[in-house]
Amino acid sequence: MLNVSKLPPEVLGDIFRRNVTLKDDFDRLEERSRNFLFVCHHWSEVALRTPEVWSFWGDNPTDWTRWHRYSRIAPLDLVLGDEYYDGSTFNITLCDALRDRAARDTIRRIHLLSENRVVLSQIISPLTSASKGVRSNSVESFVLLNHDDNPVDVSDFFAHYRFPKLQRLELHNCNITSWDLLASRTTVLTSLTLHIGRPSPISTTSQLFSIFASNPSLRKVSLSGDAVQTDSGGESSYRVSLHHLKKLELVGGSRHVIGLLRRLDHPTNVDLDITLRDNTVTDVPRMVGPYLQDYLRRRDGPNGLGLCVHPRHGRN
Repeated sequence: MLNVSKLPPEVLGDIFRRNVTLKDDFDRLEERSRNFLFVCHHWSEVALRTPEVWSFWGDNPTDWTRWHRYSRIAPLDLVLGDEYYDGSTFNITLCDALRDRAARDTIRRIHLLSENRVVLSQIISPLTSASKGVRSNSVESFVLLNHDDNPVDVSDFFAHYRFPKLQRLELHNCNITSWDLLASRTTVLTSLTLHIGRPSPISTTSQLFSIFASNPSLRKVSLSGDAVQTDSGGESSYRVSLHHLKKLELVGGSRHVIGLLRRLDHPTNVDLDITLRDNTVTDVPRMVGPYLQDYLRRRDGPNGLGLCVHPRHGRN
């Protein structure tokens, strides 16, 4: 303890920070992880004066209520990892705290997981454009896993502001009124996952490819069958190049999947994972076979290829 007491405040602060840093998408604070606050007055003062110690409030609103008041200018990792949280402690104080962080443009990551759509909406609301002074320049990742049967509307989140640092976007069971918003407000995405829910307007292939074109550094793309539909005016021959793509996951009907693949000029060493749903037995060899044969013939590396078929009748 004599040696520890001689450590410079910068070193102590870095040790404290490492003890409470977000380590994965939905990390939680381990019990007693902030007990260093109670060792002595000096340690408490060092912690309170180290902004990075307060960049992660925990993964539930109970911890948020306890720790948000110490947060200042450090980039915030806002995490909700409690699937069964009932919203009982999400109050006006937390709304004000979230609104303040959004206004200061100090939110780095937003990772929300819940089985309660209302709770997710309560959290997103203070962060949207409807809240005066909201800024979004610091947001690097937005992951929303909604396990409620009803979709969450995230339209306001993308309605008025650009996201110049947003690299990762995952939407599961969400609504968005205009897919053109994603194409016009994101430019540096490296990972895009769209597993949306009805009755959200479904993106057309052209809208989806506009998103690809505005984010040329995409390395991973994952799309469900409900995330894309054929353009009403018919498919054009316009192709989009994604030279950095490393992994492509597609789930849906063979017509939409193959139609999208034929217009996507991706490197042949990409990991390709296709899940086809609601197809007849003849759909697979007729529509998927020729593309996969060409893909395998052109591949230039030890890439992975996965194909799972869920026909309308019978076994996989």
